[in-house]
Amino acid sequence: MKLFRRSAGQTEDHTYDGQQPAMKSSICTGETVAGFLDAGGKFQEIMLIAGEEDLALFCRKYGVKKEEIRHIF
Repeated sequence: MKLFRRSAGQTEDHTYDGQQPAMKSSICTGETVAGFLDAGGKFQEIMLIAGEEDLALFCRKYGVKKEEIRHIF
């Protein structure tokens, strides 16, 4: 029964036009969160990045290349 499952190849419906993909890292804890940065500088957190697997999932899910991701602190 598929009430709450998504298909594995489905990408997110949200559009992040005009927003730059970014990873924000905490200086104190080193915790890294991936999300999108808008033109005004506001960061919208999407998911926690615990390792390379999570980063690859973020890139695949939102159609982003690793080279495009900006790292902010």
